[in-house]
Amino acid sequence: ASLMVVEHAERFGLAQLHQLRGRVGRGAVASACVLLYTPPLSETGKARLRAMAETTDGFEIARRDLEIRGPGEFLGARQSGDALLRFADLQHDDALLA
Repeated sequence: ASLMVVEHAERFGLAQLHQLRGRVGRGAVASACVLLYTPPLSETGKARLRAMAETTDGFEIARRDLEIRGPGEFLGARQSGDALLRFADLQHDDALLA
């Protein structure tokens, strides 16, 4: 495929959008991924779409996703939001966690 159009892109997470975008442009033909959204956008939606427009690097997308959603619970079911147990900052203490 050389063109992908994603409607209501504000409803998708960064990882999903990054995976969808990766499905186009695998051949020699120029390609594009168009993300359509329905205004008004929430601040989170704006941040997600801005991240997709600014980078194609999967590691940077993951870092931005962590920044936007938060780490969630280390030992629990919540996958986003502020962590209740803080022992390290996942973005800045990578030397401690390795």
